[in-house]
Order: sequence, then C-alpha cells, then structure tokens
Amino acid sequence: MATDEDQTAERLRRQQDVLAEFGLHAFRSRDLDELLNHAAELVAEGCDVRRAKVLELLPGGKELLVRAGVNWNPGVVGHVRFGADGDSPAGYALGHHEPVISSDLDTETRFKIPAVLIEHGIRSMVNVIIAGENGPFGVLEVDAARKREFDIHDISFLRNYANLLAAAVERHRTHNALAEATRDQSVLIQELEHRVKNMLSLVQSLANQTIADEPAARVFRDTFLGRLQALAQAENLVLDGHAQEIELEQLVRRSIEPFEAADAGALIAEGPPLRLPARSARIIALVLHELGTNATKHGALSVPEGRVRISWQVEDRAEGRQVRLRWREEGGPEVPPPDRRGFGTRLLTNLAGYELDGQAELKHAVGGLEYRIAFPLGDG
Repeated sequence: MATDEDQTAERLRRQQDVLAEFGLHAFRSRDLDELLNHAAELVAEGCDVRRAKVLELLPGGKELLVRAGVNWNPGVVGHVRFGADGDSPAGYALGHHEPVISSDLDTETRFKIPAVLIEHGIRSMVNVIIAGENGPFGVLEVDAARKREFDIHDISFLRNYANLLAAAVERHRTHNALAEATRDQSVLIQELEHRVKNMLSLVQSLANQTIADEPAARVFRDTFLGRLQALAQAENLVLDGHAQEIELEQLVRRSIEPFEAADAGALIAEGPPLRLPARSARIIALVLHELGTNATKHGALSVPEGRVRISWQVEDRAEGRQVRLRWREEGGPEVPPPDRRGFGTRLLTNLAGYELDGQAELKHAVGGLEYRIAFPLGDG
C-alpha cells in the first residue's frame, strides 16, 4: 500500500512532467487559443482533476471570460462570463494577487458561487492569477468534482504554471503586435530575443523558489531546471547570432559539456558538418540533455569505464534529406526499462519524433542504452 510520502512523490513527478511538457509546447505554439486550451488540459492532469479553465480579463476590467477549458459542457468556453470583483473567487484572486482556495463550495461563505460551477457539480477549486507585464491576463482555475484539500505543493505548482502561462501569453502578444507594427526584421528579432530570455529567466527563478524541504521536491526542482537550462542553451545559440540554423556539432558539444568528467574520452561525438533549423535544434538539445542525465545517473557515465558515442549522418532520399542521429552507451551497467513512462521517456520517444516529424527508438539493451532518431532536414 502506497504511503503518504509515496503519493506525494508521485504527485510531484506528475506535476514536474506537466510543467516540462507545457514549457516545451509554449515555446512552439503559434496559436493562442490552442495554447490556452492545451494549458487547461495539462494543468487538470497535473492536479488530478477533470476540469480546469483559463479566464481572460476583458477590456474595462469588470468581467472575466472563460477563454479556454477542458471537459466543460457546450456553451461554456468562449461564452460564460464571471464578475471580476471580490464577490467571485476568480475576481478576488485577481484583485488581491494571491491564490484563492475553496476546499468545499457547500460551506463557502466568502463568495457568490457562479451557477455554471454548481451545474457541473464542482465541490473544490483553486484560482491563481495569470500575471502580465502590462497588467494581468486573467485567472487560471482548477475545479474538482469532489471535496479536495489543495496543499502547499499544489499551490506552488499552480503558481509556477500560471507564471509560465503568463510568459507564453506575453510572447504571443509581443510577436503579434510587433509583426503588425513593423516590417523591420531586426527590430522584431531583438525584441523577441529580449522576451524569450526574460521568459527563461523568469521560469528559472520560479522553479528555484519551488518548495525544496523534501527529497521529492528537490528532485522535482532540479530535474525541471536541468531541462530548462538545456532549452536555454539551444535558444542562446539561436539568439546570440540571430541565426536561423545551428551547427549540429556545436549544439552536441554544448549539450554534453555538463556531463563530461575528467575523462574527456567518455563522450565521443562524430559526424559530418551539418546545420539544423533552429526549431529542430531546440528539440535535439532537450533529447541530449535527457540522455546525458540518464547516463550519468544510471547508465554508462555512472561508472569510470563507461563510454557514450554520439554520431550522426545525412541521407539523401526521394522525399528529401534526412538526419539520422544515434546515442550508444557501452561499458556501463544494464539499464532496465523504467516502470513508468514519465516525461523523459515520452520526450525521447513520442514527443521528439512528433515535434521533428520523424521517428525515434529507445532500446534498453544488455550492452547499454541505445537511442536513434531520424527526421527530415526541413526549414527552421
């Protein structure tokens, strides 16, 4: 039977996966409605509830519109509005810039509970402000159909998530505003560079503030920060030179540098000169970070005699050029397949293949872990 500590650790792992997956999606999404709906789906998963929604503060500041949501009846998303004053939980969170927890709506006396929540049988809820540089975008709300005590870990997760969502919304707004206001590409790139770097710094700061009094929480924070740093390194290669393409060897060596010990021969990278579109480079940076972390903890890089060989090649096919990248571990301990498919496994298999429009394969062989990915060398 799982202990309370086991359940807390599993919940933190799930929330870590959700933060990582949404962070990756936020950098690539170009449609704000799609981003907000996906944000609602993932935050519901992270809190183990069926329903969540994103409330947008409308011009004038007096109403909140249900802009996006998951598992609400037809006619709710895009139509239902709440008051933005202190009579509603969302309005109170907006006005006081702090999370509002309602553990039992049957006994809630501070607010007028909107009819739509009663109709859906909502018993417990949390509202967290989605901040913004020029005023709040709105409120992120998580709704449970059973009585639920949201604890300090849930609130920490939701605050981090809402701030990451706020940064993603700001990126969309800035991109659209600048694209309409000017055709000067250099101005657009410089401003986007500033916004993206600010977004990365913000999320790193938020993750560092995540509660770390328990081992599970520290693992959650450190894993999330590691993935974020890998993404930041790839982003800096793009932004520092205003490049649309990145040299693969440079990307590989920058990505594996944190895992190189005194024995410089433990990591071998080889392949022909090749420039990847910036979009592909970001994903490969995350893949290499994940593989390097796993190898250091459990695989070939966890023992002195272990070696890792990273190789790549380009094949000319009828449908176009294809990149084939391989990570091969030797001399390390046998690494059995994981008991659970967390974000790391999904990143290496499903997400990486999907994002690159290719195919990925992960093998836990007796001689050492092997990872292969093939994808088209498309445009950035």
